[in-house]
Amino acid sequence: MNLGGGRGKSTAVARLELDEAGGELRVAEARLRHGHRGSGEDREAGGDSLFRDEALVAYLERWVDDETAVAINAPLTLPPCIRCTLPCPGVGRCEVPVVAWMRRHADGLVRPGRSDPGKPSVTPYTQRAVDLLFMRAGLKPRESLGQGMGPLSARAVYLRRVLSPRLRLHENLIEVHPPATVIRLFGEAVEHRLRRADTATIWELRKQILAELPCGQDPARGLGFRYVWPEVVVRSPHVFDAILCAHMVFLWAADSLRGPAELHDGRDAGVDAAIDALELLWLEDGWIWIPRAPTPSAT
Repeated sequence: MNLGGGRGKSTAVARLELDEAGGELRVAEARLRHGHRGSGEDREAGGDSLFRDEALVAYLERWVDDETAVAINAPLTLPPCIRCTLPCPGVGRCEVPVVAWMRRHADGLVRPGRSDPGKPSVTPYTQRAVDLLFMRAGLKPRESLGQGMGPLSARAVYLRRVLSPRLRLHENLIEVHPPATVIRLFGEAVEHRLRRADTATIWELRKQILAELPCGQDPARGLGFRYVWPEVVVRSPHVFDAILCAHMVFLWAADSLRGPAELHDGRDAGVDAAIDALELLWLEDGWIWIPRAPTPSAT
């Protein structure tokens, strides 16, 4: 799910189905609203055509079952200071484990800003541990409660609560970030072109990405588009991101991904130590799931 604001204009959903007999991963539907031609819709929808809260909850309640997992590209947990109910001694003296971790590892994870070198390295009231690790890894995270993120984060946390216990974090509900997925699978240059190139180039690049997404044991087989028009996907950034969200939750399940351990690369001992020191704190603090790093080709 590409989650937008509460008005629903930029919220898009995508649903993938795996044909276990034939091995095809296909796009069953992908849309910004009900009634969108070529989006795979199989019935007339009453009520609101946009995915505002009630329509979105009804959609998820219709499709979520014991075999379904959901990915949302918005923070599903709040930063530690916002979650905390203890008397606050200030960030510098806080003993909450994840805040202490952020303070201890900040210098190794966060590069000082050039324009304001005096800016605090960490602000646990706007950031989570995953934000710091992703910044260091070059995965372009958004601060969980950074500029412009407050309403989106609040909506995501609301949806998580209203859909509980049907959706359970890290069990059948995960947080994802499409730019990080693209960087991990195709490289930073491709992700940059998706944002900066002209419209025709962006559409063509999206087509190439959809054709090359890993979809099982056969690396030559891309997503199947039996029910959805590919043009519907590539012409909308919101629908395209919804597809990336759905594909990421497929990889999460198929590859048995391990959370922070997937960031280990052996090239930076300080970063590896920070990942190890995080231990299981990420289960409560939150995590953004990314694909396993591609294995380097033999030369």
